Amino acid sequence: MDKATYEKLTQQFWLSTRMPVSKDISDWKSLPDNEKRLVEKVFGGLTLLDTLQSRDGIQALRQYTRTQLELDVLNNIQFMESEHARSYSSIFSTLNTPREISKIFNWTNTNELLQKKLSIINDIYKNGMDCK
Repeated sequence: MDKATYEKLTQQFWLSTRMPVSKDISDWKSLPDNEKRLVEKVFGGLTLLDTLQSRDGIQALRQYTRTQLELDVLNNIQFMESEHARSYSSIFSTLNTPREISKIFNWTNTNELLQKKLSIINDIYKNGMDCK
């Protein structure tokens, strides 16, 4: 299973630098403001969660690996989560002004529901999960 998972992960590998976001600027400008704000909030939330997963989540899971290949799978996932967060940042810096980017991350850092979700996930990473 580890080998199949590793192979599937490497087949789906991509880098943020290979996404020509600049080609989407005209489409972005034509979107209604409410749709832009929705996309920004979704990507802002994903950035927050991918960052947590790439930093704390994978580290918490490493303690349960039994083989080197399991560790390799987690390392691959960690890199992919980091790359996803970078991709969202690339999208923001291409499509948004610095002021808009600041507003997006202010929203992610102050949204009660998103912060609760982050807290629940982080608590599981830190303390495990009661599966009763």
